[in-house]
This record gives sequence, C-alpha cells and structure tokens, in this order.
Amino acid sequence: MATPRTYIFSAILAAAFYALNAPLSKWLLACTCWGLENNCTRSIADKDPLQIVVIKGFGSGAGSLVIALMLGERLPAPGYALGALALGFVAYGLSIRFYIYAQRGLGTAKTSAYYALAPFLGAGLSLVLFRQRPQPYFWAALLLMAVGTWLASTDQ
Repeated sequence: MATPRTYIFSAILAAAFYALNAPLSKWLLACTCWGLENNCTRSIADKDPLQIVVIKGFGSGAGSLVIALMLGERLPAPGYALGALALGFVAYGLSIRFYIYAQRGLGTAKTSAYYALAPFLGAGLSLVLFRQRPQPYFWAALLLMAVGTWLASTDQ
C-alpha cells in the first residue's frame, strides 16, 4: 500500500505538470488521481461495499454537479436526470461494488489490470456492431494492455 509521502509526491508532480501546461499534463493528473483513488479504495475495501459505493457515488455526483454549475451548465429536465441516475447506478455503482469485491480477492494491482481491459472490450464490441475495421494502433494498444494484464496477474 502507498505511503502518505507517495500520495503527496504524486499530487505535487501532477499539479506541477498541469501548472506548467506540459504536454499530457491533464492525462498525468487524471492517471495520478485514478491511482490515488484506487489505493484509497483498497484501504477501505474490507468495509461494506454498499456503503463505499454510496459514499463514493454521492461524492462523485456532488463533485460533478459543482463543476458543471461552475462551468455554467443548467440542470437537466427531471426525466433526463432520472435517466442519468439510473445509468450511473448501473455503470458506476455496480461497477465499483464488483471492483471492491475483486480487490478483496485479487488485490489492487491485479484488479486494476483486469479493469483496464474493459475499454478494449467495449471498443471491440462497437467495432463489431458498427462494422468498422480498427486502426493498427488499436491492435498495438490491445496487445500492450493484454501483456500488461498478464504480467500483473501472474504471481512471480
């Protein structure tokens, strides 16, 4: 598990790249935040997953709402809001709940490695549904992710 010093160093590094408007700084900041969030989730993974999902869901939802309102967005019509809540329940709530269960059995690194393959599965399904041929970089990225997942999941 990461130490407090790791969290502080990661946050300072990501903020520095962002402040300098360095190339890929937003990507680095997002990856850093994701890694920190995964480590924080791991430290509470032994708690009730439902409580964790509720707390994280309200935190994420409130944060997104504040950012949207600060950017001048208006609240959606009630029907759209209910649809978004239902989608969030399935796409975020259930996903995080299963992620926490996986962390308990597999650990943070293995769970994150398997979880990182999900976008490729979704992209692959969309390629089939929309009958599109993927670019070569899709196959290269898929190969790298598969190798990374295999390396993270083998106990050596």
